[in-house]
Amino acid sequence: MSEASSLLVNSTSRFADVAHQTLTFDRELPSEKLVLDLLNCSWVQRLRSIRQTGNTSLVYMFAEHSRFGHSLGVAYLASLLMKNLERKFGDKVKPWKCAVTAAALLHDIGHCAPGSHLAERVWSKNGKSKHEELSKKIILEDPEINSVLKSYSEELPEQVVEILSESENLPGWTHQIISGGGWNADRGNWAIVDSAMCSVSYGRYNVTALLDSFLISSDGDLVIHENRLDALTHFYLARDSMYRQIYQHRVLQTADSMVEKLIERASQIDSPLFFADSTMIAALSSKNPLAELPLEKVYSMTDYWWTYHLEKWTKSRDSILSDFANRLLTRKLFKTIRLSSDQNESESFVKKVEKIAIEDFDMDPSYYLLKVGSLGEANGHYESPPLVVLDSGELKPASEIEPIIAKIIERPEAGRQWLAVPEEIKVKIGVAR
Repeated sequence: MSEASSLLVNSTSRFADVAHQTLTFDRELPSEKLVLDLLNCSWVQRLRSIRQTGNTSLVYMFAEHSRFGHSLGVAYLASLLMKNLERKFGDKVKPWKCAVTAAALLHDIGHCAPGSHLAERVWSKNGKSKHEELSKKIILEDPEINSVLKSYSEELPEQVVEILSESENLPGWTHQIISGGGWNADRGNWAIVDSAMCSVSYGRYNVTALLDSFLISSDGDLVIHENRLDALTHFYLARDSMYRQIYQHRVLQTADSMVEKLIERASQIDSPLFFADSTMIAALSSKNPLAELPLEKVYSMTDYWWTYHLEKWTKSRDSILSDFANRLLTRKLFKTIRLSSDQNESESFVKKVEKIAIEDFDMDPSYYLLKVGSLGEANGHYESPPLVVLDSGELKPASEIEPIIAKIIERPEAGRQWLAVPEEIKVKIGVAR
């Protein structure tokens, strides 16, 4: 492997990393050698072309990092955690190390442009297409990945998919390491990486303390010892801050909504009015492209592919399509106006703005007035809290012991909401700053 940031010393490969400084994998350990073998697969390398945080760079200018580095970091954290667990639980852990580490590396392999998680909304008309389902399909059907996994064990591809499916046929801890409630290797990595790449400190927490504190219960679940509840609480606060300050930022929400409207427009107008390659034509005409398109089409749905189409669409003969494409490429995004929490007042204001859009600017309100909210579907707060092992040996949900955790995971009744409009409309109604 020809990584500029990787050097081979004896059997060890090291990768410079913004979250953990160095990611180390030892080829003498089968589970870690498997990671290095999988890195050479085309679908894994493709993750370099998928942005980790989508449109976030429009708010935090250095947030242009990819899913590749994140996925490698998740595999590293999962490997570290399993080493700690193996020292305590030996034979319970050893048989699953390859499957868990491979699942950690491949968990995001099904992400597509635009915007990673945003793609799940814009390409799925019924909202049911998730990157996890596509990841499992790739693992089972891609001959390159399949060959690497089967070189370790014939059952390994199915085991990896079962872990990503959170199958009840496997010990709970095998998938909880990657997707369990509270801290897991996935969240544990992106919190720090995204924080570093956004040049903020919100996502920092004591990852070393957490890795040392996990145990496997008699039921096979991943649990945390009471003496590190403070570190878990710190992680919850870090994650909550990342959502509030970054992932739910009103400008990011606006950009995402504009992308949704852009694709909606492209799917409704005649193709002679704009350029589209065969993959884009197939995606726009399918009700669920991430599930229905052949893998070779999905493979091309990267951020390079998306940006290329945006550039082409700036010259479209459809005025709305070209306008939205130009705005996204040059960051001339809609401006936001905070809506009242009083529903009647909010609706009255929106109707007033709709009239201004039509009469003063000849703008279609269905495209040029967008409601955006601070609470996204993937805010990460809606899961069962992890179990804590008390000094007495009793197991209790973390939320029953720590009030701060209970408050954070409590689903909010409502969040802040804004109306996003072109700047000239905001100036016209007298709320520009």
